[in-house]
Amino acid sequence: MSLVWVILGTFGQLVLMMFFFMLAAFAGGGMANGGNLSRFGTFVIGVSMVLLPGSCVVSAGVVIYAYVKDWGPQAYYYYLWPLAVLALYLLLMPGLSKKK
Repeated sequence: MSLVWVILGTFGQLVLMMFFFMLAAFAGGGMANGGNLSRFGTFVIGVSMVLLPGSCVVSAGVVIYAYVKDWGPQAYYYYLWPLAVLALYLLLMPGLSKKK
C-alpha cells in the first residue's frame, strides 16, 4: 500500500463524510417538513445523520490501520463501505413516510 493513496483516500473519505451529513440533514429536513413522517422515520433520520458520516470515518480508520499493519492493497476496498451504507439509506428512505 502506498502512503500517498492512503492519504488521498482518507481525504476523500472526509470530503464524502461532509457530503453525507448534508445529504442526511437536508433529506431528513425535507421529509420532516412534509408532516407525514412516522416515529420510526424520525428515528432513522436522526441515526442516519450520525451513521452516514460515521461510516466514512470508520472506513478511513480501517484503511489507516491496514496500512500500519501492512495488509496489502486489497485493503483499499474498505473505502467502499460508505457507499454500501448510502445504498441502504437510499433504499430505506422512500418507505419512511406514512401512507395517506
